[in-house]
Amino acid sequence: MGGKAPVRTLTLTRTDLVRYAGASHDLNPLHHDDERARAAGMKSVFGHGMFSAGVLATALTDLVGIGNLRGYKVRFTTQAWPGDVLSTDITVTSKDEAVGLVELDCQLVNAEGTAVVTGSAVATPRRRA
Repeated sequence: MGGKAPVRTLTLTRTDLVRYAGASHDLNPLHHDDERARAAGMKSVFGHGMFSAGVLATALTDLVGIGNLRGYKVRFTTQAWPGDVLSTDITVTSKDEAVGLVELDCQLVNAEGTAVVTGSAVATPRRRA
């Protein structure tokens, strides 16, 4: 196995945080208010875990095709901070040709290589014409 998907990168901005907060209605001040985030012991505001999971899910659906993702599990491992460069790392771990399924290990990592989100997915990849 071991096939790798193309890497997608995103530099997390404060605008991303505000836009996601509005779209998701997750208005927790730790994601937009520096003073409150610092009072809670954080170095600044930080990204929503589900935003990071969504970045990874988008890379997965770009790889296997819309509607072909059959399962997706994630674990949030650390915060993503404004200015972090986040990159996807997706590896095929198994293929079952008989039923047409692939299993994938996936993670979203920061520039230091620390995983922000780790996960796994099962898909029925798109067929080539």
